[in-house]
Amino acid sequence: METLSSLYTSKEYIRIFIKFKDEKDFINSYIKNFNAKVEYVFEMPKYGQLRVVALTSPFGNISVVITDSFDGFPEYLINTKVLYWTDDIDKVIAVAKKENFIIHQEKTPVPIGYQGRFEMPGGYVVELAEVNDGGKKYFNPDLEELGYIS
Repeated sequence: METLSSLYTSKEYIRIFIKFKDEKDFINSYIKNFNAKVEYVFEMPKYGQLRVVALTSPFGNISVVITDSFDGFPEYLINTKVLYWTDDIDKVIAVAKKENFIIHQEKTPVPIGYQGRFEMPGGYVVELAEVNDGGKKYFNPDLEELGYIS
């Protein structure tokens, strides 16, 4: 029997939310203090001014959502706690359904590829990410251009 974790292709990325005024200082600090690398950066205009930055580190990966307002955001997005990469969101969602988890988001296109979400007992919301060819352009961004390093 397949388990959810057997379908993940990454370690966890802890989801955090910060304001735009803190973006550059936070990212720069995480890079310096956690030996981190910026994996990707993309915007989601669907939700107004929103940017997603993934940082990988031997000491913990994070998925940073940068926004000044949650107006118009689905509650499941605000309650997301963790993200995992997978090669097949549909397959993960099918396993989550067998576990009777709440499915908040079936496979949905986003700039980087696709995402989906399910909720485990206790309100633990898990985001799934699957990159597509078009999404690869968001990886390995120019950190100087973004103002994360000088």
